[in-house]
Amino acid sequence: ETCLDCGHECLSAVQSAVPICIAAGFEYTEALVGCVQKLLVLFNQCKTCLSSLVCCVTDSCDFCDCNCNHLLRFDAPVSSPAVQQHSWLFNGECQFAFIGTPDCEDCDGKQAYKSVNCSKEVYLHYHDYILDGRWVITEGLDDDDTLAVLRNKGDGLDDEECPEKETFSWEFRSQRSPGWFQDTEIKLVPFQSQTDLSVKAALIARSGPVDIQN
Repeated sequence: ETCLDCGHECLSAVQSAVPICIAAGFEYTEALVGCVQKLLVLFNQCKTCLSSLVCCVTDSCDFCDCNCNHLLRFDAPVSSPAVQQHSWLFNGECQFAFIGTPDCEDCDGKQAYKSVNCSKEVYLHYHDYILDGRWVITEGLDDDDTLAVLRNKGDGLDDEECPEKETFSWEFRSQRSPGWFQDTEIKLVPFQSQTDLSVKAALIARSGPVDIQN
């Protein structure tokens, strides 16, 4: 399965254009997409194909339908070592609200979130190190993971636009020992307030018993 959304004619045109652009010195970046777009300027019917090519190459929410959640919270069992070290971060009402893509240092144009109802004011944002990047929890938007309490390094190559979709484990900084410690039980999940949960519970109760035999 491919992320390209192209008909046969457009797909053939893209496949022909890509080697020409690579031969001209373009790697798999937005410059490559610009080169391909110029070569296909006469193919107006290929606009959807070109958009999907940009999405495939850049993995950017400016072009891709990312479906990121705008309210997130961290979840882990009480026994989690990260909870023992940073209990404030796992408070049920501590959440992170989407604040857009601010012009912060080395954020790589990715989404950023600000803490709400947490005992500490922090940000969840992306920090790019050129060779790789990571999602971090820091007090400042320009801070890297040298000042972070939590981070997710992803695969270092093609990190997710939505932090909750990272499949790699989160790491926490310990107050007792230097360094980073992996905690596979940490999850970043959509935030639901107690009111939301109560409304859903009421709707379930109102719908009556479920017939599990059918």
